[in-house]
Amino acid sequence: MSSLRATFYAHQTLNLHARYNLSDNAKKLLRAHDEWRMGSLGQEELGRRVRMSVDNRKAITDTITKCAATMRKKPADTKNCIDIIQACTEILDAADKPPDSGCLPFLKLPAELRQIVYRWYASSIVASTLVAYSSELDCYCGKWTSPNTSANPPIHRVDMALARTCSQIKTEYLEFLYHKYTLYFDCCCELSKRLQGNPTLRSNLRSVRVHWTGPLSDKAFTCLAKCQELKHLDIVVSKSTTIYETPREKEMRRYFRSNKPVRLADALGIDELLTIRGLTSVCVSHVHARQTAKRTDEERANLQGLLRVKLRVLELN
Repeated sequence: MSSLRATFYAHQTLNLHARYNLSDNAKKLLRAHDEWRMGSLGQEELGRRVRMSVDNRKAITDTITKCAATMRKKPADTKNCIDIIQACTEILDAADKPPDSGCLPFLKLPAELRQIVYRWYASSIVASTLVAYSSELDCYCGKWTSPNTSANPPIHRVDMALARTCSQIKTEYLEFLYHKYTLYFDCCCELSKRLQGNPTLRSNLRSVRVHWTGPLSDKAFTCLAKCQELKHLDIVVSKSTTIYETPREKEMRRYFRSNKPVRLADALGIDELLTIRGLTSVCVSHVHARQTAKRTDEERANLQGLLRVKLRVLELN
């Protein structure tokens, strides 16, 4: 493709299109070819305009025929005719070029339309809380997920097939899910691993529900405090919340023996939990009775009151 070839508008200025009796379809395609040469139109779009219309393809072949006849009658117009014929040849080459199998046409849609597709794809999700497929963890926190026994299950496992198509779609679809739904984690070990290994999750997590249990509770809440988009936190408490001792508690138990149950105020991760800021809502829930033993309603209410003050009010001071 020569950069010295005259443009469509140069030919229009010379009134060549009228002199050669080119059709309106031919002129539209030659203008589109000029836009392709300048980079404002893709080759696939140029070829599509010919493939999708029999009249457009005929207009190109008729233009070649007319230019060839003009060259025989008026040798002085040979250069202009060759320019037009070469443009027509390139238009036909674009039309006959097979689609690029390595590119997903979906990614060429505007981002707003892709978001609509993601909403449609997720329309079958009737729950507001999602559970990611469990990863392999070296912990013994007793993984458990509520069964879907009703028409509107409180927790829902999601098929992530769409997220396995390509990296860009995976990132966009996960961002959509993390913004729209609450994510449930069976234990703090799971939460810690997910946050440390998934930067998309850390950047977009807005609502989380986690069972406060496990030896990594402090690390999990430290990671959670770094999630800038986090707005809602639901802490699930149980008797197992206080199974693991804090370093300070281990030290004190060497000198002060006590048979009293450990308080939530001394649970592993409490200090890290209280560093979270910027939330709009906080709540504390009892664990499901079939999973493990519950704590008292008083403990649940007291922890909820503490978190609502520390996590929602102090950041405004």
